[in-house]
Amino acid sequence: MPRVIPALSTGLIVGAFSIILPVAIWPGEAKLTAPLFCSPPATDPLVVSDTFQDSEGTSTNYTLYCVGDHGTLTNEGFALPMLVMLTAHIVIITALALLATTLRTRRKPEIVDHT
Repeated sequence: MPRVIPALSTGLIVGAFSIILPVAIWPGEAKLTAPLFCSPPATDPLVVSDTFQDSEGTSTNYTLYCVGDHGTLTNEGFALPMLVMLTAHIVIITALALLATTLRTRRKPEIVDHT
């Protein structure tokens, strides 16, 4: 159980920073959440980037749309897909950190005192 706490804290911290991935590097990662949000007849995911300028500067919004045959379209937004991605990042990184600490602990040789 003591190994779970550091792994979870690592997962939370690194997972929070990893949210930069879908926002700045690969917004299309939101397409991976489509099975959770897109239902028939609109099942094909599409991430749209809208860039606009106002008095505060340039802003970009991303939106997940589910597209179907004959132009059927649903707007799923980006907040819920982003929350799902953040949760997935945290779970994956926590599992990797837990695995790494478990493997590292098993590799340490036992010190035997022969006195």
